[in-house]
Amino acid sequence: MTSRQKIIAAVYLSGFLQGIALIMFPAAGPLLTNPDYHNLTAGQFGLLFTPQIIAAIIASALAARCVRWFGGMKQVLLAGLLADVLAMSLLALSNWFIGVDSLAFILLLLATGAVGAGFGFAVSALNAFAFDLFRDKADAAVTGLHVLTGLGQVGAALILGVFVGLGFWWGAPVVVGVALVLMMVFQLGLDLKLSAESRPMIGSMGGGRLPGRIWLYAVVVFLYGICEGTFGNWSPIYLEQDAGLTMGQAALALSVFWGAVTVGRALFALIALRFNSQPFYLVAPWVVGAAFVALPVVSGFGSHIVILAVAGLALSFFFPLSVSLASAEVPALAATVSGTMVAAIMLGTGFSANVVGLLSEPVGLATIFQFSSLYAFAMAGIVFYLALTKRPLMLSDEEPEQLTI
Repeated sequence: MTSRQKIIAAVYLSGFLQGIALIMFPAAGPLLTNPDYHNLTAGQFGLLFTPQIIAAIIASALAARCVRWFGGMKQVLLAGLLADVLAMSLLALSNWFIGVDSLAFILLLLATGAVGAGFGFAVSALNAFAFDLFRDKADAAVTGLHVLTGLGQVGAALILGVFVGLGFWWGAPVVVGVALVLMMVFQLGLDLKLSAESRPMIGSMGGGRLPGRIWLYAVVVFLYGICEGTFGNWSPIYLEQDAGLTMGQAALALSVFWGAVTVGRALFALIALRFNSQPFYLVAPWVVGAAFVALPVVSGFGSHIVILAVAGLALSFFFPLSVSLASAEVPALAATVSGTMVAAIMLGTGFSANVVGLLSEPVGLATIFQFSSLYAFAMAGIVFYLALTKRPLMLSDEEPEQLTI
């Protein structure tokens, strides 16, 4: 295996492991709320994800500056993986403090904060590396990274299920933590760096100001985070409470949604190798908006499944494509762009979780879903403006001083 092949393997397998680490906590939800284990209330379980969102936003916002502080993007990635190792260790350790006052809960809060920091650092770094490794096929490269992250998210529940069946659930985070440590050891021997790090302007990688257009991409990603969070977090609750589906049918519908997201990313990565990705970027928000409007209107299990599958396919490629398109406009600041986009999606997810939670009872989920179409239509308007005003020639890496405002 050549040095470049080892670097590619390190980047994409790290994305897979990051996906497992991130979803280990939601996958463990039934166990953490079980009276025989941690016995968390629904409120405590929901609170677990507040440190994760806050830490992910802070880490992703600081990721580009940490390139300068830590001495390179490789160190930022290693810091993210180390935070994931800490998260898995704390999750496993909590098993031995069940019933000891609230110590197990405190360990879980620290663990979700650590996995949030790991996500913010690692995904910001991995997006930048994927873009840098395959600049001529950046759309497919970044989307392909998120395909593996999605597969890791699916695999988290499977791994946890195996160890629950064996009688020691804590073995799952231990195994994932060991895999993360092995990946870190593997990366230590690699010359893993962004191409811009070899140039004198490395000092600007963490401090270059972004053009206004990039902030528009960030707004698009923020709105995307709201849309994905609303479908991903609230559709099963709506389907069970308002649409009359059983708990099993609602869970299956959610699985179909996330399955469509993963399959859609894989399909788009293949399509982007041969075709222009811009038309997909323009059309997807309209499809998402239509899905929001239609979900509360239709009835029956099959109709809801179809709408969630269509929404998942339309959302699947939107975040990685936003990262690659924005990075292509300012390649010299790819690290800053990646961190900004990760912070934006986490802000959107957090906004959805809190706002929908506050309004669900007084307003109703059906009304919230239909009004959420406005987020998607706002995305469509911004994306159309970005496509209409896109400069025909990209600025080169060697002209960073022209990229600031």
